[in-house]
Amino acid sequence: MQSQNQARANAARRRQAETKESYAAALEAVRRDRLREPDDVTEADKPSAGQGADYFHDQPVPEALTELVRYHSHRIAKYLYCAMDEGRWRSDFAEWQAMTLYKLTDAMAHLHLLIGTITAYLRNEGVSQYFLRRYLQVDDDCQVEAYLTPRVEEHLAGLTGQPAPEDAVIWHSVGSDIAARTGWSDPERHQALEAALLALFANYPDDSQAFDHLPPALQERVLALIPLVRAVSPTPHTAAN
Repeated sequence: MQSQNQARANAARRRQAETKESYAAALEAVRRDRLREPDDVTEADKPSAGQGADYFHDQPVPEALTELVRYHSHRIAKYLYCAMDEGRWRSDFAEWQAMTLYKLTDAMAHLHLLIGTITAYLRNEGVSQYFLRRYLQVDDDCQVEAYLTPRVEEHLAGLTGQPAPEDAVIWHSVGSDIAARTGWSDPERHQALEAALLALFANYPDDSQAFDHLPPALQERVLALIPLVRAVSPTPHTAAN
């Protein structure tokens, strides 16, 4: 039996062949369609008003969550850079395997903490298990619970201004700093990473409006980086008003 991820990938390839759109666009369309489809759930688990995506459509994204993603993305990117750089020092295979796996598991720890903290936040906001399973792309509640570790609960408490658990170590403090954009958090470095990723991966200049949602200063920063990170000459671009 194929996994949910493989099923989506196969559906996206079929859609791509039919519509001639990019694979990324086809996959996103498949994911949207799957969210609208009924699933094999019990009556008690079916989403009700206030428990799923529709309830949040008119609400802005909490800034603490976007800052949370920026902080951990920066840490993950740093560890991935270190893992890649280990490949430039290939005279000692034993050293390479140890250092590379250390860095990759450090990155994975941050990714799991990030996913778990967002999941715990949504759980506390009343998002049902039905939607949590779908968002996490898992089959059962045990796989959701695996993300909800004591470290996650500590991190979320700091992020949302709740008291630290008695056995808190450091993640409550980190969460508090992320929410306040100070201390452990470094918004300038986070924006530098965002600019570099946008310059490298954004669908520009094929999509001339790819940067219209960005603040003008960030647009200029990204456009200046593009010639340095890929073989694309930026076309004149007017910041969105």
